Amino acid sequence: MEKKYKAAIIGVGAAKASGNKGGGHQIAYAHATAYQGNPRVELESGVDINAENLKAFQHKFNVPKGFGDYQRMLKETRPDLVSICTYVGLHHAMIAAGAAAGVKGIICEKPFVISPAALKEVQRAVQKTGVKIQVCHIRRYLPSFIRARDLYQSGAVGEPLMCIAGIAGWDLSEWGSHWLDMFRFFHGDRAVRWVFGQARVRGLRGYGHAMEDHAVAYFEFDGGGKGILDGGMAMNGPWTMTLVGTQGTIRIEREDTVVVDTAAGRKTEKFSIDYGQLWHQMVADMLAWIEGGSEPVTGFTSMAKSAELNLAAYISAVRGDRVDLPLKDADEQIDEWPVEVLARRKQSGQ
Repeated sequence: MEKKYKAAIIGVGAAKASGNKGGGHQIAYAHATAYQGNPRVELESGVDINAENLKAFQHKFNVPKGFGDYQRMLKETRPDLVSICTYVGLHHAMIAAGAAAGVKGIICEKPFVISPAALKEVQRAVQKTGVKIQVCHIRRYLPSFIRARDLYQSGAVGEPLMCIAGIAGWDLSEWGSHWLDMFRFFHGDRAVRWVFGQARVRGLRGYGHAMEDHAVAYFEFDGGGKGILDGGMAMNGPWTMTLVGTQGTIRIEREDTVVVDTAAGRKTEKFSIDYGQLWHQMVADMLAWIEGGSEPVTGFTSMAKSAELNLAAYISAVRGDRVDLPLKDADEQIDEWPVEVLARRKQSGQ
């Protein structure tokens, strides 16, 4: 008989979702649906400090056990799988606690960690316990993005030069971390050599931390190719990424359309999207990984690099200087969300 796995979700989300930036989402509901869609997983527990949200979640998904404290849940239920759907500042401590409690697989929301020091803490937990970690950059499973990557890497538009995108009304982390990860994906996950970042920070807060009003990340990949991500303003149209080569461009529009423009003309391909299937695939990949399979595309080895890129853009903004990757020992001592430093400077009039 195939092994069954007990799952728990920490941070079950709002009983009534808000689409507003700052919080109040229901991403845990996507995790729950994915777990319940896998016959080998039993969603046994939910954890949330908000009793009303927890009750609504348990009722909707018929989850038998509810807790207000994740440490108690880990001790009493000993889950095999844990999803972490809280704000970023809580992730690393929850990952470390889950790993120490014997959790086999952790699926963590993005942005992944709050600081380089937190990333090192997670790395130590992985090395010590062997816990498997995935980060929810599920767009790596989207057929349109896979097609765009394959075209870009195969020379369909010549030598890759630059990926360009902007996110109207969002930042470089809560939404922008998806696009930063996609830029790595389109460049074959090659190492990032350096990052320049700049940010305008006033008084905006959300998701438990300071947020920028507007920020930009500019970076270069080993072997050539660059990326520009504008966190705050749309570029090339809303929700559009453009991949520029020496002989043409590839545009990904609305996540379901790939448009290739070269001297030979324009070719357009449309793809169907089933976001539920992406989540199901991630859970299936986690089980296969736990049972001896290869690390999936959303596994920790690659996702740590996306987190490092995200953090480096903010560190560059703090220092007013380029940040070279990988991060150095001094960088790894930073133990807070770098935007908090910029927020304090603004408050003090610096």
